Amino acid sequence: MNIEQLTAKRETLLATARELASGDGDLSQVKSIMVDANNIQERIETIKSLGASAPVATPDVESKPWKSGINVQKNPFAGSADEKNQKAYVFGQFARHLAGVKSATKWLQSNGHMKAQVEGTTTAGGFTVPDIVSSDLIYLREMYGVARRNSRIYPMSSDTLLVPSATGSTTVYYASEATAITDSQLTFAQVSLSAKKLAVLTIASKELGEDTVIDLGASLARDMAYAIAKEEDNACFNGDGTSTYGSITGILQGVYGLNATKANIAGVVLGAALSGAAFSNFTLANFQAMVAKLPTYADNAKWYMHKDLFFNGVADKLIALGGNAILDIQNAYTTAPTLFGYPIEWVQNMPKAPAATTPVAILGDLTKGVAFGDRRAMTVEVSDQVKFVEDALTYKATERFAFNAHDVGNVNSSAASKVPGSLIVLATTTAS
Repeated sequence: MNIEQLTAKRETLLATARELASGDGDLSQVKSIMVDANNIQERIETIKSLGASAPVATPDVESKPWKSGINVQKNPFAGSADEKNQKAYVFGQFARHLAGVKSATKWLQSNGHMKAQVEGTTTAGGFTVPDIVSSDLIYLREMYGVARRNSRIYPMSSDTLLVPSATGSTTVYYASEATAITDSQLTFAQVSLSAKKLAVLTIASKELGEDTVIDLGASLARDMAYAIAKEEDNACFNGDGTSTYGSITGILQGVYGLNATKANIAGVVLGAALSGAAFSNFTLANFQAMVAKLPTYADNAKWYMHKDLFFNGVADKLIALGGNAILDIQNAYTTAPTLFGYPIEWVQNMPKAPAATTPVAILGDLTKGVAFGDRRAMTVEVSDQVKFVEDALTYKATERFAFNAHDVGNVNSSAASKVPGSLIVLATTTAS
């Protein structure tokens, strides 16, 4: 590679490192990228030091084909317009490489976007996603995945993982003089995580891959990342333990399903009886009761609800307060509203319309109340055999994750004996 190509590659690596460092990226990955960038700089300096003996290449006008003036609509990648187009172009070339287009493979290799095949991995053979795109795929998934973004992530090295959890503390006693002190111990339980596979299948014509590289790359990244993240949220918030949700029990049913007598569940607040299909039956007192139940250790708690619930079941009450009273409990007139001091996260696959005896909203600390297992990040594969007759390519994206809502509180008919966990659920009741 000549100096211009090496310089362009180094700038790309530095841009990726800056993006990861300024966000929630892995610092070890940032350091690794910086090492690669420094190595390239040393190579550039070496070439320059050779002076006239070093080959001087003219700038390659095709080295940055994404700078063609094309502005891809709804490009999901991060960065400036040029950076977005570059990353989409790299992803598109990667898709073409998987389909066996030699020119795409050569471009990836020449521009430093190809990793060598690693023996012994759990995925199928071939090449992995190019370096420059990997962080964007993770970012896209977390941008749309509310549960993943707010939970504590546990890396999984096998199909199952047991996470220890302290369920009881030591005991303090008043000790008498010259009397043995009573001993006590911490008590523990185990939270079990079992990996589940999510998969997305997309069919694309070969002509699309050949003629619209940037659009193909952007569309694949956006659609696959969004679809997988949306299903993650669906299972983590709404799952009922059936095969529909990969046998995952989400937060709503994890708390609400503890007992048939809902009033005995410590972590459940029952709203006013429904008189129609509207969230307006809820009162501010219902949400206040959820805050009252939340334990003090849930210091990263947020509200999780559908946007319709807030604006049809909460905002109308806040508007009715009038004057400055509204500022005492919320900050509703911003793009990041709060309620009783806790931020609100929209979860658009949580219940949109009320139904009798249904859990609809959550106030909880996901860093304390749930365990999110990451067995394998999203991988992309392609086949030209499945749709051979149609002369089309089949793209497949898969990942393996696990979820367990464990801090759900207890069940007791006595109010004094109820112990809520860090996940509080609001539910509707039937009309009387």
